[in-house]
Amino acid sequence: MSIEFRLLDHFKLTNRLSINFACSYSEDDRLFIISDSGIYIITLKGYITCPFPDFSCKKDFLQVSNFTPSANVDLDINSFHRDLDRNALYETVLSTEYSGNLNNTTPIEAIPLCAEWSPKGIVGTAECMLAILTNLYSLEIYVRYLDENDLVEYLLISNISQEIINIQKSQWKYADRFATHLKLTEMKTRVNTVTATAFTWSHLFKINNKECCAIFVGHMNGDISTWKINFRDSNSKEQSKLHFLGRYSTQLKRITTLHWHQTREFAGGLSFADSEGKMSILNITNLHQEAVTMDKELGFWTEPDKILVDKITVMIYENRTYILVIKQSYLIIYGISQMGDVFDQKVCQVDNYYITGIHHFKNIILILTLPGVLKQFTLVVVKERISLMEKNIPLKIDMSKYRTHGFFFSKNMVLIGLLAHPCQLRNFSKTKAFVNVFLFNNSLLNPFEILWYNSTGSLRDYWDCFEALRLICLKDKRFPWLGLSPDLNYDKLSLLQLKTLRLLAKQSEMVFNSVPFVRNYNIKPYILLHYLVEIKLIVRRINKLLNLRNSGKDLSVFQMRSIDLQNFFLKEMVVKNILAKANIIGSLCLPPHADNRCAISMMPIFLEPAYKCPFCKVLAHKEIEKEEDAIYCPYCDIPMEKRYVYEETCTDSITSNVIKDYETNSEELKSICFEDCLKEDISFSDIEENSSDFIIFSDSEDESTEEENMLRTLYVRLDKVSLEEVVKLDDEGIDNDPSIPGPSKKVLKLEQNN
Repeated sequence: MSIEFRLLDHFKLTNRLSINFACSYSEDDRLFIISDSGIYIITLKGYITCPFPDFSCKKDFLQVSNFTPSANVDLDINSFHRDLDRNALYETVLSTEYSGNLNNTTPIEAIPLCAEWSPKGIVGTAECMLAILTNLYSLEIYVRYLDENDLVEYLLISNISQEIINIQKSQWKYADRFATHLKLTEMKTRVNTVTATAFTWSHLFKINNKECCAIFVGHMNGDISTWKINFRDSNSKEQSKLHFLGRYSTQLKRITTLHWHQTREFAGGLSFADSEGKMSILNITNLHQEAVTMDKELGFWTEPDKILVDKITVMIYENRTYILVIKQSYLIIYGISQMGDVFDQKVCQVDNYYITGIHHFKNIILILTLPGVLKQFTLVVVKERISLMEKNIPLKIDMSKYRTHGFFFSKNMVLIGLLAHPCQLRNFSKTKAFVNVFLFNNSLLNPFEILWYNSTGSLRDYWDCFEALRLICLKDKRFPWLGLSPDLNYDKLSLLQLKTLRLLAKQSEMVFNSVPFVRNYNIKPYILLHYLVEIKLIVRRINKLLNLRNSGKDLSVFQMRSIDLQNFFLKEMVVKNILAKANIIGSLCLPPHADNRCAISMMPIFLEPAYKCPFCKVLAHKEIEKEEDAIYCPYCDIPMEKRYVYEETCTDSITSNVIKDYETNSEELKSICFEDCLKEDISFSDIEENSSDFIIFSDSEDESTEEENMLRTLYVRLDKVSLEEVVKLDDEGIDNDPSIPGPSKKVLKLEQNN
């Protein structure tokens, strides 16, 4: 695939860049950028109607903790450093590893050295954890937390360094009465054993049907330890407990780089390098057991050359594995056959400049160097020999006053970001330096085509395409649907295609006034597409609930009333064609009612919503938890954020009164909507086969019999269902259903007509 960069946006962040490979894009569409004082986390907003031609994102800042392993090994350097000889004193107090915090000195500010996202799904429905290693050698894990005020906070849920200390404590000797030099030796041994110098995540795997993930930690003494972390609920503030799986003493010294490559469900290869530039690979199996197996260490680069390994990654192409190694300005490639043998090795020096970023796809390797030169290498194997074809990719911006520190690609490679920092002296002396983020798109890729031919069945991983289309359309003053056929038959489109067109229609209406000349408009209005999506979603949900009932499962009161409302929506708004006349959009009540409704069930929401879509802001009811294992926005296909839990934020009395009113007490209802929509006696008996008109939203002369038959079948099934209010009271006037509090409660019962 060819790449041609086009600049879409340029924005700045406070602070400076000081390390290479300073950014990474996660599987859940978040980006971290490592600065000299903390980590910026940039999240895509999904704001498709934003009228400004700027990258629509949310920026959060994460400040790491000042935890120091050397200060927690039960030997305080402050108590005996005055008794050390000169050489030992200088070695100790000048090394952050051994003396992170000395008395009567300025404390060292904690800053991040490296970070890495975990696989998607270890948190909530589809979120990642973020592990960070600081300059004080504290390895920490953070997760995103959304508070009741919609403010995002990144919580420290586990300090791996403290976990390592807790495991190793049992092996420490009692050293309080040791001589000074022996005490120093013991302290160094403890610090070298517990200090983390590198780390990497494993893939996601399941144990007892629960997601787990392993994290591998490289230590200062050359050891590698393995830890397991279990799945955690989203928006939980609890700490996560790590489980120790084993420790292995390698043949190398201080570990500086780690990379994991999965080979089987519970196994893989761990590549690592040390401070002398040597590299090895270790086979690890039995990740699902209480103790992993680590063996078969194989050396790749066995001669020390004092050139540190900056990055290790693995590329798969045509059933062959290639280990890519970055050592300053050198790119080293190891080719591994299907049998596990190294069939060739290739070393390439890239312009004698530091390599600051690497990305690969298929057989293409993109390399970014410090002065801002981007090179593309095409890997070809001829007669078991690796060869590289090289070419420069112009960035079309002046990089003479910048130095780059990394770059990233979005999931579908339609957005490319480059990090740069000013390098000219006047930039530092006269003005404050900033992290510069240049955002490009690959002009050889069409985001609309990627969206239209999406075969995943979901929009979840395609929001970078919508954002790229929005920026391109605002800059080019054109519509996002160019290439869409004007003769499209909307009746035959899938739900995913209708969702895509619904969002593109919204974007089209947003850019309409800026388009200088409208020759044609080859997309339906947003309101009509929204109706079509709403109808398909309702039909799908009612069918799902009726299938559950037919299988013998009892439906809840909430579900039955939801069927009632959604059937009313279909019957009154679709069959009688009131929908277009009412000008109602989405899961809202008829005018003048103003209360919010659940986007999935159409039921009214009391107090605060339980879930909210971070993109389109629609709401979901708490009862949906009983229907869905994972709650996704029905329009955006992304996980909805959990916002409200009755048991945590309501007192028992408030909760009881709310549910009580919801069930029976119509005289005290504050919302007219509840009285109209929920207390109205709606029966399905008037829906008879062949007695209603079925509306097909299409300009095509050919009727869609499949759509008509599906809707007709639904109404036939609904005709066999009746809702009756049945009051079940015992001698004390209390219902037998313990899940619904209150002295006088009505329970809807779903019965089959004879």
